[in-house]
Amino acid sequence: MDISFLTRSYLETLSSADLISLADDYDIDIPSDLNRRFIIGELLEISEELKRNKKTDMLIASDADPGDVSDRLPETYNETHISVVLRNPVWAFVYWDIRETDLSILKSEKSQSVLSLNVLFFDSDKSAKVADSFDIQIPLSEREQYILLPADKKYVRIDLSAVLHNQGPQILASSRRVELPHGCTSLVSSCPGKVLSLTPIMKISGMEDLLRVHYMQHRQSFS
Repeated sequence: MDISFLTRSYLETLSSADLISLADDYDIDIPSDLNRRFIIGELLEISEELKRNKKTDMLIASDADPGDVSDRLPETYNETHISVVLRNPVWAFVYWDIRETDLSILKSEKSQSVLSLNVLFFDSDKSAKVADSFDIQIPLSEREQYILLPADKKYVRIDLSAVLHNQGPQILASSRRVELPHGCTSLVSSCPGKVLSLTPIMKISGMEDLLRVHYMQHRQSFS
């Protein structure tokens, strides 16, 4: 807010109506019958207060340590956790972190330890029985992974687990259970060599070409 013009010489050139209007701009309640000398005094007082506040803000800003302010997120929050986000119906983005104490144990067992993502599928949100699963081994340095999800699955949960020397598998963290979108039944059951019965509107959409490109780029998922 520019207050440099609020000087006595300038204010005395204004009419009483203009002074009252200016006071309203600064949220000063002025009675209509108040002497203009008092109005000018109120405006000069608020001007001095704003100047003092501005100087205080500048001093606080100059004393702040530039190293305390950063627009970059920390590399780790020192928590062991894992999260999964669906990029689209067939691709999941998984990211995780490992607290320093857990990581030091894994690094000390580096020659024997195995870190992996356990991808678990369920038929319902409450089901305790795993309907299907597969594992992905990951290096200790990684913190994120894209996972191609098989078709015709309903719910997925991903565990971050480790196998240490002379110990069984240990789950370090588990993601929430995520419901997977359900698509067209004929597309879900599609595979190379199978003739699909597509409606005319689906043929116009270019679905056959999309399925062909998907197979060429991700044919390992059809094995």
